Amino acid sequence: MMFVATAAIMFASCDKDENDQVPAIVGTWEYHETQPNIVRQYTETMSFKSDGTMSVQFTCYDTYEDNSTWHYGISLTGPYTIDGTNLKLKLYHNGVLDSEDSEFSYNEPDMSGEPEREYEFTFEISGDTLKIDKGDEVIFGHGGHDGVTEYIKK
Repeated sequence: MMFVATAAIMFASCDKDENDQVPAIVGTWEYHETQPNIVRQYTETMSFKSDGTMSVQFTCYDTYEDNSTWHYGISLTGPYTIDGTNLKLKLYHNGVLDSEDSEFSYNEPDMSGEPEREYEFTFEISGDTLKIDKGDEVIFGHGGHDGVTEYIKK
């Protein structure tokens, strides 16, 4: 009888743990930056869903010394996996975001048909801060930052 009670408690504990295993990374995280030399307002947003999919989007508003402006952004989506402190991403480029308010055109080609790109980073979460160490990888080509980037949970 004692064995059955112990087994039932262990089984209930295991079952509960499996159902409660929503990764702490699930949610929306943002990184903001301002660069005074060109008055850059840069925002990078990563959204992780509990179903193992995520999206990354960055937007940038630049104002130059001659007061010309440039607004651009990129969107990517794909699956992610977590193994300990390793974050693996497989991202598909969804193309360039609307840049109609720019005073000159942004000429990045449509990359929506491009094959996915795979990345592997280390990460840690402390309270409402997600730190991702991208090493020397730049997710977006010219945009997106390498090194350790700190995101704040929205």
